[in-house]
Amino acid sequence: MTNRRSRLIVGLCFGSVLLFSAAEVLAVPAFARRYQTSCATCHSTYPRLNAVGESFRLMGYRFPDDERYRKTQPVEMGDEAYKRLWPEALWPTTVPSHTPLSFISRFMGEVDVDGSRKVGFSYLVPEEVEFVWAGNLGDDLLFYGDIIYLQKDFGGLEPQSWATLKGWLQFQSVVGPEDAFNLRIGTVGTQSMGLFNERDANIYATHFYQYTSWSMPPVDLGEAGLSSFNGNNFTITPQAGIELNGVGERWFYALGVVSGNPLWVSGDIPPSDITFFGQGRGTDRKDVYLQLAYKWGGLPFKRSAEPEAGSTLTPSSDFWRDDTSTIVSLWGYNGRAEIEAVDLDGGKNKQNDDFWRLGVGVQQMIKDVSIGGVYVVGKDDNPYGILTDQSVDSTTWNVEVLGWVYPWLIPYGRYEVLDLEMPDGVPGIPTQRDISRFVAGVKMMIRPNVFCTVEGTYYTKGEELEEGIDQTIFILLSVAF
Repeated sequence: MTNRRSRLIVGLCFGSVLLFSAAEVLAVPAFARRYQTSCATCHSTYPRLNAVGESFRLMGYRFPDDERYRKTQPVEMGDEAYKRLWPEALWPTTVPSHTPLSFISRFMGEVDVDGSRKVGFSYLVPEEVEFVWAGNLGDDLLFYGDIIYLQKDFGGLEPQSWATLKGWLQFQSVVGPEDAFNLRIGTVGTQSMGLFNERDANIYATHFYQYTSWSMPPVDLGEAGLSSFNGNNFTITPQAGIELNGVGERWFYALGVVSGNPLWVSGDIPPSDITFFGQGRGTDRKDVYLQLAYKWGGLPFKRSAEPEAGSTLTPSSDFWRDDTSTIVSLWGYNGRAEIEAVDLDGGKNKQNDDFWRLGVGVQQMIKDVSIGGVYVVGKDDNPYGILTDQSVDSTTWNVEVLGWVYPWLIPYGRYEVLDLEMPDGVPGIPTQRDISRFVAGVKMMIRPNVFCTVEGTYYTKGEELEEGIDQTIFILLSVAF
């Protein structure tokens, strides 16, 4: 394998695997300790949330009558009476009585099926280690943060490792009706970037959705006569910015203003070993996104106070069910990326790529089966700058099915398609860049917080464009506590 080809493969693979750290789960075992309950209270198949978990998340990390369910009480910082004295006194709040820290680790084995790799069986142990902290500071302030270490082998190449950092604060119910207008600041979009029914932070499978993880193909620097090319590396991932969100009984919305994806050179790994998600592209305007969702049937997004019967949270024997519910969601993104080409003499050419994405999704729960799908279209006006004046149209869609044979045994399958209408004459990029593939696997919940997944992919088109993922069986073991 040539160095040039290796660099291209790294660039393609990195756009996909980076998302593991970008949107990694809000499955926080610290909440299980707070309420002294099983992870199955909020998860249908960890880390995928069930209807109770979705409501808990959307209502600001709290249940109806939350004080009745908490087993570890927070530390008060000021008396409740200080609220009546404000502004002559500090507004009171609370902090967790114990450090709200959770640990998550993933161990990956990869089996080469078609013999294209140098090693038939490889493993990364660990592949990923996360330290996550999340919780409440009083009734109207939430926090989240994580430090994630990853290592990937990019389909048999030399392993690469790096770390990522994310964090946000959310002010709940800043104006108007309760929970209708909440303000989030920091690394936003962790749960609201992309379609509500298919979020990478809520995924059940080993690999993320095609519609969230694809990025514009890198150019061949040698053929283009360039020393570097900084293109539009947009993928659907959390970014630095500000988000306004709100929830009602059956609806949810999020509106964000963000700085854009991190910028790195096409075909390379990140420019440093530490990635701060949301570092901007340096353009003269910000990007915006909007997510909307509505639910028919099942448990509401926002629940009212529950009856007093019982004082503990105990998951039912069919904790994954939400009969019979339908969620419809919309998502849109409008952004601008700076495209910089540097020739062999050091001359620079800078242009802008104005682009957008628009998608619709649906999820149907019927007893022990979940059926869903998304359809997303997009357009990049000028993704290759000086190399061509042609735009790129994109279409991605998928259908997915998963079911519960037993509470601990969940087979699943997904068929997804990516169609890119590439311009003519861009060095190293053929006009045919379409990909279609089946993803199938089975998830086994060894414990409520320990699972093993066996997953494989079968490509009907474009398998040569995603080396390292095609014709490979992945075996993933994950634990959280």
